[in-house]
Amino acid sequence: MAGETEENNSKQQDLDELTYIISHDLQEPLRMITSYVQLLNKRYSDKLDDNAREYINYAVDGSNRLKKMMDDLLTYSRIGRPVFNRVDVDPEETINSVKKHLKAKYPECENRIKFSALKQIKIRADKELLMKLIYNLVDNSFKFNKNKEPEIKILFDENDKEWLISVCDNGLGIEKEYHGKIFGIFQKLHNHSEYPGSGIGLAICEKIINKHKGSITIDSEPGKGSTFHVSIYKER
Repeated sequence: MAGETEENNSKQQDLDELTYIISHDLQEPLRMITSYVQLLNKRYSDKLDDNAREYINYAVDGSNRLKKMMDDLLTYSRIGRPVFNRVDVDPEETINSVKKHLKAKYPECENRIKFSALKQIKIRADKELLMKLIYNLVDNSFKFNKNKEPEIKILFDENDKEWLISVCDNGLGIEKEYHGKIFGIFQKLHNHSEYPGSGIGLAICEKIINKHKGSITIDSEPGKGSTFHVSIYKER
């Protein structure tokens, strides 16, 4: 059993390394493609008809989407790399950092994110990864929310065995049959034009939690919002 686990870990490390190399090495040729397409549009736009300009816009949009996917894939692969530093993390400090990073994207986030902790706790976790986890979950809550007044509630708690985090929103909600699917890489339930994104944010969340030997699940119904439940097991 131990040998099988070691083999699986080795395969995962190989996959992470391959993903990192592919996503990193493809960045430069993609930048070149995007730059030359934009240059073509800038220099010869007045000589092109409407169809040609539209095709160029499609090419630029596709390049930008691919860059976003590769950036997220790079982030995903880096989570599996050896550097992992557990420290005592203050939940409130983490939430404030998340708000700061989200403010440009969602100016109303300061008043829409409600934080509470049932106890004065410190979570023993990788500080950067924990912030990335909360950021992705909150970003998801804002993105898939059509309410004029989005509400996101974040609760921290603990018991003898684990730290507990829940992120609850009043967004679109998800049908039960898709609850497992949403944690897959590049899995999207909505059209890109309506809800832009790479479809890897929740996969990153799951990998962060796996790195901490924890778990992440979702309770959700269409029209009733979603609640993500996260547990991080305490080291013994």
